[in-house]
Amino acid sequence: MPTSTFFNLSQAKQQRLLDAAHQEFSRVSLHEASISKIVLAAGIPRGSFYQYFTDKEDLYYYYSDYLRQHTKNSLLDSLKATEGDLFAAFRRYFTTLTAEFINGPNAAFYKNMFLNMTYKNSRKVALSTQMKHAHHGHSDFYANVDFSRLKISTAHELGMLMHILMSALFQTLGSYYLRQQHDEPVTVAQLDQEFEQTLGWLEHGVAIN
Repeated sequence: MPTSTFFNLSQAKQQRLLDAAHQEFSRVSLHEASISKIVLAAGIPRGSFYQYFTDKEDLYYYYSDYLRQHTKNSLLDSLKATEGDLFAAFRRYFTTLTAEFINGPNAAFYKNMFLNMTYKNSRKVALSTQMKHAHHGHSDFYANVDFSRLKISTAHELGMLMHILMSALFQTLGSYYLRQQHDEPVTVAQLDQEFEQTLGWLEHGVAIN
């Protein structure tokens, strides 16, 4: 999380540093990213960087949160549009994310993110703001879920389900980049079909009664 010093900067200076982060994290993975290149692109002294962020990981996770907050559609928007149907909301949200992650202006950043994801950073990236709030039960998200469609009723249970759904969503998106890397072309339509199948298993079960 940035320090208060960062938030006291003008919007123009904040944006210049975020643009530099975009440039570097789109070029290489988090592990390979260079603070020297970031501060050079941002036009700030290296010492100033550490007044704003603890390290490059701190900037990376803040930047990924920044991108999520500025996507054209959020999971909460999808939930409202589907009148509280959680599974329908995820279907709608997945379509938004594929367009953003694969064909959007930040596609190179997301490609590096998925191809170099570890368990530690996948936990940090996959947990959206909506998911955290749903788990604790004090957000618009929880209030907009139609629980009459689900066999759960508590915020804790919703948090558990959200974790499963978000993991499935990110695993499906991640498979796109892994298959591309191994010369196994996959289309967005195929991804939609695979995610739909996964949601169907979760929504209706796979066992034959």
